[in-house]
Amino acid sequence: MFLKPPKASTDQRVRSLLQKAARRGYAQVVERAIVRLDATGDKTWLRSRTIVITFEECWPSGSLSIDRELSSKRTALLKVAKAAKQKDAAGLGALAYAYKEGDKSMADCVPDERNLRIVSEALGRPEAFFEWVLRQSRSQQTTDVIRSAQRYLPAATWQWDKACILAGALLATIGDLPAIEAADAPLEEFPYWVALDKHTPEGKVALREVAKQVNTSYRQLIWASFYFESARVNRLLLSPWWDAERTWRLRRAGLSWDTAEELWSRARPLMQQRLEAEAAALKKFVDAVPRQRLPY
Repeated sequence: MFLKPPKASTDQRVRSLLQKAARRGYAQVVERAIVRLDATGDKTWLRSRTIVITFEECWPSGSLSIDRELSSKRTALLKVAKAAKQKDAAGLGALAYAYKEGDKSMADCVPDERNLRIVSEALGRPEAFFEWVLRQSRSQQTTDVIRSAQRYLPAATWQWDKACILAGALLATIGDLPAIEAADAPLEEFPYWVALDKHTPEGKVALREVAKQVNTSYRQLIWASFYFESARVNRLLLSPWWDAERTWRLRRAGLSWDTAEELWSRARPLMQQRLEAEAAALKKFVDAVPRQRLPY
């Protein structure tokens, strides 16, 4: 159990917590995670991830203004946390990245193969893509999202994150820009153990142990846990690209939606039990942020 944070400025537990809390709409947990990451020197990652989280979880909110001030990240992330999620940019981006890498196995389940190819090709030619996509804009709102994607694309570290941002820019030109709808704040306490998933050392160990216990592969369990726990949101709007990505990813792992759900129903209580002490330590660490650093 980690009773103290790592000495390096990359605490994977808090990084993971930030995204899980934003997805589920826990605004105060998001704020505490932001302040903790900033206080431990994880400022560059926080800026980059604020941009990626916005496009992944609610791409119509992609008209961003991120500067060096912590308040700009807080404003953007709280907007995402309190909104219903629209995850088509995440789905299209992930599929387009795989398509560019040579995997065409998703072609039978995507809403539109042309848009898949456009984002895939945009990864190699972003400047030409933005010149073209700006000409497709028919409103100032759309242009604002595209310009924001163009401005912040270099901040994304991984190619799949870049694909997500490019996907948001393209989606903004297709029909009317979806409204950003509010979601009710959750009433129950945040389940800190869900932050300890495959992105953390504790989560990896627990997933491997539980996979053996329920007689499945580590690969199958990480994807079942992702779609049925880590990727859970407060409210999901119609997101056909996200549905396609989920179907494709589970299929590649040898799972259907039903078999993945059944697998996670068996594994979930075992994961929660194994991570109980680590989750309590994480909550204590994040809650220890000095009150004067919080905006309430």
